Amino acid sequence: MTPYKKYLPHLGLTALIIFLAADYFSSPQNSASLNTGKTQSMEEGSHTEGSHKEGSNGEGESLSQEERVRRMAIFHYNEGNKFYKEEEYGEALISYERALRHNERFKEALINLSTAYMKTEVFDKALETLQAGQNQFPQEPLFDYNFACYFSLKGNPGPGLLALQQAVKKGFKQFEQIESDTDLSNLRQSNEYKIWKETLASARAT
Repeated sequence: MTPYKKYLPHLGLTALIIFLAADYFSSPQNSASLNTGKTQSMEEGSHTEGSHKEGSNGEGESLSQEERVRRMAIFHYNEGNKFYKEEEYGEALISYERALRHNERFKEALINLSTAYMKTEVFDKALETLQAGQNQFPQEPLFDYNFACYFSLKGNPGPGLLALQQAVKKGFKQFEQIESDTDLSNLRQSNEYKIWKETLASARAT
């Protein structure tokens, strides 16, 4: 279900595992585990963002609290991407939520969390996450794109098409992804989408 191709996470190896793991186990902000639904193919879904670099090793206690918090957010985000790649979406949810506890304005974590919620069919939380992300980052097209996936999966192609049009207006240009994304299957079957697709193709040709 949910991903910048649609982008499924690029998912590099996490840096600073020894230092950050020690920081992680000393942190009082661990969240409870979540039970989640079925897993689906990694080729499906809405957009997710790729991994972040956490910084260089060997700085130890010289790090400020702000920098520690920032790195912990990135650590959990990259951890979530690793779980997502392995199709362990429940664990990915937990990691993305932990990242957002450290940095509530972590845009990529919000995008990927909405994607993971759609993967596990927790649609109320997916909607809540998308609304929070769009309120914080109104010009980010990936929230609109994931909204389109959300509405399509819920069988509401009308609002889904409006969201997709907004994504394109804001700069989303992955047209092949729009045509192949299984999350958008319901949307692509609508007459309104077919008309818009022809209009868009004509505009791109001029």
